[in-house]
Amino acid sequence: MNILTMTNGAVALGGRTVWRDATFELEARTITAVLGPNGAGKSTLLNAALGLVPLSEGSIEVLGAPPRRGNRRVGFMAQSRQADAMSAITGRDYVNLGFDGPRFGWGRDRSKREVVERALSLSGTTAFAAQPLKSLSGGQRQRIALAHATVFEPELLLLDEPLAGLDLAAQAEIVDLINLIRDTTGAAVIVVAHDLNPLAPIVDKVLWIARRQVRSGSVDDVVNEEVLSELYGHPIEIVVTPRGRRVIVGLEEEFAHPHPHGHDHSHEAGHEHFAEIYEEETK
Repeated sequence: MNILTMTNGAVALGGRTVWRDATFELEARTITAVLGPNGAGKSTLLNAALGLVPLSEGSIEVLGAPPRRGNRRVGFMAQSRQADAMSAITGRDYVNLGFDGPRFGWGRDRSKREVVERALSLSGTTAFAAQPLKSLSGGQRQRIALAHATVFEPELLLLDEPLAGLDLAAQAEIVDLINLIRDTTGAAVIVVAHDLNPLAPIVDKVLWIARRQVRSGSVDDVVNEEVLSELYGHPIEIVVTPRGRRVIVGLEEEFAHPHPHGHDHSHEAGHEHFAEIYEEETK
């Protein structure tokens, strides 16, 4: 059974079409990366799957039914800044919030404790779960947030920028944990991200959103020069480093804000970025 199916989906907010003609299927035990520029509607796609934003066109099914709020079979990890307001609470209490909302304390509910401790164990956070969130590193906090999102071992797990603000080592740890959660629970996982490279080793499918369009398929089917050039209406070049990282040339900031004299420097900047990465990888 497909975990999530969208057919000709579109979302309009405030009279503006965010994206349209989105058609894709996600199966159990798959990891999908959602990529695209800021403001393209990546988080909106998650909100549609959560039942928070209705489609203006087309259809969506989550676990064989229309999406609905509060479905415990769907786990959600918000962007990290949304947890900052609760940074004084402990990691364990934050995971507890994933169980039954803002009601602290264990009482005599042994089954509740077992569920929370299982989530902490799976995320590798038991050792520091008693510490306040504000005392933890960025990577540790993201692990706690993943425990919060997976407390019920959901069949669909939606992660909104779980790698944002982390260094490369912490990103690799979170990617490994996402893969472990997928393998352990069998969930389908959707990860919103700005960069494919950290996720590339575990990703099965890509959804790329740009200019109100959505392209879906395998990494090779979507992240190629022909498809991205069509999406952006601008020549895109993909350069592969010695370690297999894909540097996408043509999506730099100057592409969004053309040079006043009409000369496009985006490819020059992109190739400079590739040169920096190449030099670092070949040291």
